[in-house]
Amino acid sequence: MFENAIKEDLITALREMGKTVDSDLGILELKQKLLPCKAYLEDEEFVCDFLDTTMEEEKQECRLERKQELELARIEARRKTEDEARFKAKEETRLKVVEETRLKAGEQSRLKAEEEAKAVGGKAEE
Repeated sequence: MFENAIKEDLITALREMGKTVDSDLGILELKQKLLPCKAYLEDEEFVCDFLDTTMEEEKQECRLERKQELELARIEARRKTEDEARFKAKEETRLKVVEETRLKAGEQSRLKAEEEAKAVGGKAEE
């Protein structure tokens, strides 16, 4: 009858029937409180349908929440991948600039050494 109902479902059903409910009660106590209710005794099928609807709504909410969590995880993963790609591109650019600077400095040193060698060689010939 209420085998799949969770505590919150039973509390909701009892409150809808106008009963005051102590949220500290367990599932068994809530079921025992529901069974003698006038609304339940007069229309058991309606109460069971109400509980079924409540449980189905909760399942749908859980599915929607899970779907939203997955979408958020996908968005975060995509953003992380894009951030990593941007970081990698910046790092590659930085390393390229460092390498070009190193090569340029090496070339300048080589040219300076050649000029000095020519200058020393030209003075030696004089």
